Amino acid sequence: MTNKTLLIPLLLLWANLQALEKKALPNDVRWVTQSKEYSSLCTQTYRLAEQTLLPKLKNAGPGDAIVMDLDETVLDNSKYQVERFRLNLGFTQESWSEWVVRREAGLVPGVKAFIEKVRMHRVKIVFLSNRMEYNLEPTRANLAKLGVLAKDDLFLLRRNKEDTKQVRREQILQGKGRMKKTGPLRVVAYFGDAMGDFPDEKEKWLGEKFFILPNPMYGKW
Repeated sequence: MTNKTLLIPLLLLWANLQALEKKALPNDVRWVTQSKEYSSLCTQTYRLAEQTLLPKLKNAGPGDAIVMDLDETVLDNSKYQVERFRLNLGFTQESWSEWVVRREAGLVPGVKAFIEKVRMHRVKIVFLSNRMEYNLEPTRANLAKLGVLAKDDLFLLRRNKEDTKQVRREQILQGKGRMKKTGPLRVVAYFGDAMGDFPDEKEKWLGEKFFILPNPMYGKW
């Protein structure tokens, strides 16, 4: 095969990549990455949480906890979505793990100020996420890089298909499984970007105990 023959597919690939670079992002990703509405809604949610929860946390003890999802609740992974779109590819667990290991996620607007204020009280933060447990260390490193990690934070990442969020929520409340050493905790509030991040009777506690962040990029609807 001649150099000229090799050059043709490379030029075609380059042309395709250039076309994708110029192509407008999908509305869901563009809304998250470019709109003032997205950042304002996130900030509004965390400010509402501050106003609602901080007075209650004055009397919090070591047995109280706030349970937070990670992706699109604390960590902003929109860069991953942009990159996959530019490559004309969708989500894969392999590419997602590679992204997590890169430790390049940003912060959801408003979350850092909220966490800093929560840290002033005697309440544990439990990060309950469907990130796989083998990605715990890069996840911790990403949070530390962003200034939102404390040594006492607890992590309940997913081990396998059966290790659902509901299973792990029950471990938190009952002090069983991975929470046996810590003991049972009273959950003051839950934060997430999908209704599956919350226990039952969801609507009853919205804005009081359950706080939801906008995420149009992916989910089960």
